[in-house]
Amino acid sequence: MGALRARFEAQSRKAQAYYAVMHAVRSIVGSDEAASSWMESPQAALEGQTPAQLIAAGREDAVLEQVQSLQAGR
Repeated sequence: MGALRARFEAQSRKAQAYYAVMHAVRSIVGSDEAASSWMESPQAALEGQTPAQLIAAGREDAVLEQVQSLQAGR
């Protein structure tokens, strides 16, 4: 049961990170559709990976840094 709970908690953290990033990106690009597209598109600044891939790998900090640089560039 402990392993199942740990797996659920890890998935929950990833989901929370994904939606936090989506919210931040939506505020930059203006729509859920554009934010979703950005999340699923390879980004040169993220070594060609998609933001969603990095979040799934537990690297949401790298994605959030990229979002912050986008916000600064507005």
